[in-house]
Amino acid sequence: MRNFPLQRKLIIGGLAILLLGDVAFAYFSLKLSSPQENRQERLAAEMRQRDLVKADIKRATEIRQKIPQVLKQLDEFEGSLLPSTKGYSVVAHEMDEHARDSHVTIEDVKFHEKEVTGRNLTELTLDIAINGDYNGIVHFLNHLQRSKIAYIIDGLEVDSQNSGQAPAGTLKVSLHMRTYFRKA
Repeated sequence: MRNFPLQRKLIIGGLAILLLGDVAFAYFSLKLSSPQENRQERLAAEMRQRDLVKADIKRATEIRQKIPQVLKQLDEFEGSLLPSTKGYSVVAHEMDEHARDSHVTIEDVKFHEKEVTGRNLTELTLDIAINGDYNGIVHFLNHLQRSKIAYIIDGLEVDSQNSGQAPAGTLKVSLHMRTYFRKA
C-alpha cells in the first residue's frame, strides 16, 4: 500500500522548493545582469572621489612647501611692528592727525593692552568715539586703512540719536579696533 497523500505532500513541497529556488535564481540573475550600469556609475563616482583626494593631497603639499615662506613673512611683519615702548604715543599722535585731516573730532579713546601668548607681541585694543559728517568719517577710516600701522577694525557702530547740541548731519561713530606692538 502506497501512502499517496504523503507522496503528494512531498511532491508539492519539492515543487515549492524548486519554485522558490527558481525565484531566487531569477532575482540573482536580474541583479547580476543590471549592475553593469551601476558598476560603471560606481566606478565613475569612485574615480571622481579619487581625483578629489589627489587634488586635496596636491594642495596640502603645496601649502606645506609654502610654510617656510609664510613663517618668514610673518617674522618680517612682526619685525615691522612698532615697539611697545613708543607704540601708544605714535598711535595717539596718528589718530589726532587723521582726525584733523578728516575734519572729525575724537571724543574718547580707551586703550586696553593684552599679551599675545606664544608670540613676542602685545595686542592693543582701542575703543574710539568720533564725531563728524559722513565724508569726514569715511576719510578717517581711509586714513586708518592706508596707515603704516596695521589696524584691524572689529566693529563700527553709528549712534543714530543725534543730541540737540550737534549740528544736523553730524554722526557719532564708535570704533572697536586692534593693533599689535613688538615687545621691546
